This record gives sequence, structure tokens and C-alpha cells, in this order.
Amino acid sequence: MKKAFLFLANGFEDVEALTPIDYLRRAGIDLITVGVGGKTIVSSHKVPITCDIVLEEALQTDGDLIAVILPGGLPNSSTLAGSEAVREFAKKTLAGGGIVAAICAAPALALGSWGLLEGKNYTCYPGMGQGLSTKPKAGERVIRDGNIITACAAGAAEEFAFAIVEAICGKTALNKLKAEVVAR
Repeated sequence: MKKAFLFLANGFEDVEALTPIDYLRRAGIDLITVGVGGKTIVSSHKVPITCDIVLEEALQTDGDLIAVILPGGLPNSSTLAGSEAVREFAKKTLAGGGIVAAICAAPALALGSWGLLEGKNYTCYPGMGQGLSTKPKAGERVIRDGNIITACAAGAAEEFAFAIVEAICGKTALNKLKAEVVAR
């Protein structure tokens, strides 16, 4: 089974985390939530989430990941950006051909500060990323450039999750997922 880590710190944006968790697990991806700063993490809207493991436990795994996912929200995005361990998971995953996906503030604050967006097409929360040498694409909801997927904000959470599923599992799995969750 394909394994992915979704990192959470206090202040994460609810829908930006829970939609990928739901959709990736429905698609058969072994998605593991990783608490940065504790096992119980509180969202930006004061919803407590009990993570599967904490960062210290993640460091004990083989680290061979198909994806690293970073929801947005504050201070979540800043906390993740400041974590050397999360940065190393992202870099190692990319080097191994895996996907790194970030939404809202996380593309600019985390991926951008780590130099992973240099020369890439990406999007993020409007107004963020302006201090980076490579600027975000304004008005874009979700962008995949190679193995990096970015999305603009909470309203794009479903499209973000769909893009991750397609990148990991392919179009057939995405269509099956869409048939399961999207009312027609």
C-alpha cells in the first residue's frame, strides 16, 4: 500500500486537512496524520484532531513516502515551515519521485522558504509568495508542476485532494473516487 504523511500543527485549516485525509483514504492510500507538537492538534476553528502518530514517531519510520501533504492555516503553515524534520521529509519524498502537496499559506511559507518552488508554477493564498523569487500564479486554484501540487485556499480543498489522488493512483482511481463522492 502506498504511504503518505499529512503533517498537522495547531491552527491548521480544517477542510484543507480533512478533505485530503478522507479522499486519499477512500482511494486506498495509507495516509498517516502526523502531529507536529503533539498527538492532539487543534484546528483554526478549534476542532481537536487526534493524529495517528507524532513527528518523533514519524522519524522512526523508514521514511519511504509516496506523498507529503501540508495543509494551510496559521500558525500551522509557519510551524511546519520551521520544522527541519518536515522539510527533510518533503525533500526526500521529492528526491524519491514522490509527491509534495501544499495548500493555502503552506506553499509560500513552507515550500517557498525551503526553495522547492524555485522556477515552478504554483499557487497559494492570494497575496502570499510575493517575497519569493518565483511568484505564484494569481487566480489559479490548483497547479501541478512535476511532483509538486499546490492549491490556493480552503475553497479548492476538493480539487487539491483530487489532484493528489490522480498523481498517486492515476485517472482510473480518480474517476472511481469521483463517482463515489461527487453527486451528479
